[in-house]
Amino acid sequence: MTGSYDADLNAVYWGVGNPAADFYGDQRRGDNLYTDSIIALDPDTGNLKWHYQEIPHDVWDFDAAYECVLLDLPVRGQMRKVLLNVNKGGYAFVVDRVTGGFISGWPVARNLTWISGLDDYGRLLGRNEPEVGKSKLICPSIGGGRSWNQGTFSPRTGWFYTTGIEWCQDVTARKEEGKEGKDFFGGIFRLKAPPDGNPGGHLDAYDPITGKKFWTYESKYPLLASVLATGGDVIFTGDPEGRFFALNARTGERLWDFQTGSGNRGSPITYSVKGRQYVATPSGWGSAVAGILPQLWPETETFNGGSTLYVFALPKPPGASGSTAK
Repeated sequence: MTGSYDADLNAVYWGVGNPAADFYGDQRRGDNLYTDSIIALDPDTGNLKWHYQEIPHDVWDFDAAYECVLLDLPVRGQMRKVLLNVNKGGYAFVVDRVTGGFISGWPVARNLTWISGLDDYGRLLGRNEPEVGKSKLICPSIGGGRSWNQGTFSPRTGWFYTTGIEWCQDVTARKEEGKEGKDFFGGIFRLKAPPDGNPGGHLDAYDPITGKKFWTYESKYPLLASVLATGGDVIFTGDPEGRFFALNARTGERLWDFQTGSGNRGSPITYSVKGRQYVATPSGWGSAVAGILPQLWPETETFNGGSTLYVFALPKPPGASGSTAK
């Protein structure tokens, strides 16, 4: 995912992906810096300002390569410059973006068995690692406790909105030599339903520091489109069945939807022209994560592909000229 820039601190922040092979780590012992890390760089020199490694020695394929959200928020009564990054392992990590110091970490998925939790310093507790030659159920799956679609922060509510996915996998690690142009998983995996019931997805509203959840919108399928918050307290996103929809940012109530004809996987945006607000979203089902969904939801194999940009407009302000957008 694209990095983030702080002009006041003159720092650029990037999340880094996982090491290979994904499930077998004996050939790369140690922490494997700077994988699964947030790195802060001086944009003028490229020098490293600081790093924070979310998952030392990752053997689950849980990237930190998602969006870096820069927020100025009170932490225990003191205003702090913070960075929020949702890790593929299903946890949000919050760090001080001046120093890289850990502030908090909280889950965005319910079924998480790869660790038992985080301590007060952000260290992983109870690591549940894949084993060579032995099948083990691990949650979430390689698809992540959340996928590559970004979440969103609303300065009006003060909440962070992100999706979560409930799915697991049977995984068996194995020694494997990397070959150019070939998969390099270091193991085999098969998606499984989670222990707490049916697999699926959800969109949730959280306090970005504490992880307190305010509401949940449940989905039959993983929600793989990005989330957009607007100044009108509306949240937009789309689902694999083709519906682009809006929720009330404060309650999670569904307000509106539109069938785009193809599953939603991209990122909506909002903008204005001559005082009129528009919302645009791409529609078109696909990607590697979408490709593994049929293991749990066979019907998704027949979901429509596509490549269409849809644009919606608010009603024209009184006295405005021009035709009505569709």
